[in-house]
Amino acid sequence: MRLRFLIVMGLASGFLATAQDASDLYVRFFNDSAKAVSFYVDGEFGCSIPANREGNLAYCDAEIGIGKHTLAVKGPKLPHQSCDLFVIKGNHAEGTLSKGERFRCSGVFGSSR
Repeated sequence: MRLRFLIVMGLASGFLATAQDASDLYVRFFNDSAKAVSFYVDGEFGCSIPANREGNLAYCDAEIGIGKHTLAVKGPKLPHQSCDLFVIKGNHAEGTLSKGERFRCSGVFGSSR
């Protein structure tokens, strides 16, 4: 009985440690365009940024997990654009919509938080 309890507690603490590590992974989306846009991770809404007329690289963050992901941007009169990348532990992802309304994404080592 005591051995079973120790095994369950060990598994639970391992699961919690893994869940905490996963929350440190994120994608930071930048909007340098004058349009309001929404960003998506694997087809699910991630976050949005209002029109950025100042062009000051406004950003928002969305949670992401380890593995391959498709990042996309959508907005009024903006062609659908997306890119694929692979995120590993210790990295985060970035997606940037430029002033010229071109979307690019990249994996970045470390955390900028």
